[in-house]
Amino acid sequence: MPRFIITKEFTFEAAHRLFRNYTGKCTNNHGHSFKIKLHIEGNELDDKDMLMDFQETKKLKSWVEENFDHVTILWEKDPMIQHMAELQNKVFITKKNPTSEHIAEIILEKAMQLFNSEKVKVNCIEVNETCTTGARIFP
Repeated sequence: MPRFIITKEFTFEAAHRLFRNYTGKCTNNHGHSFKIKLHIEGNELDDKDMLMDFQETKKLKSWVEENFDHVTILWEKDPMIQHMAELQNKVFITKKNPTSEHIAEIILEKAMQLFNSEKVKVNCIEVNETCTTGARIFP
């Protein structure tokens, strides 16, 4: 039986810093043009000969834009959160260091809520911070 995988890419702009158990230049607040790749898999095409209409992937794109675009992503115990709030800057707070790996975990969880069904499931989420660095997570 064939297995189909479709892929949708989208981007967002955000800043983050690695504060938890980390030393290095990434402890400084810095920004990236993040690229997300959503991979959805299934075995059967629908009556339009599609695994899923790419339009449906906009649900995840919208969620990512609402939560991550032009925000600062910070670990929940980062003292910078208070300062950002005082400046009325938008912050996304994470349970772990806001690494590509953890951001991928967060997006995977949401993608699975949005797309997993009897016909399709999320195969993989890839998060790239730069054109040469990224992380993949598989359910």
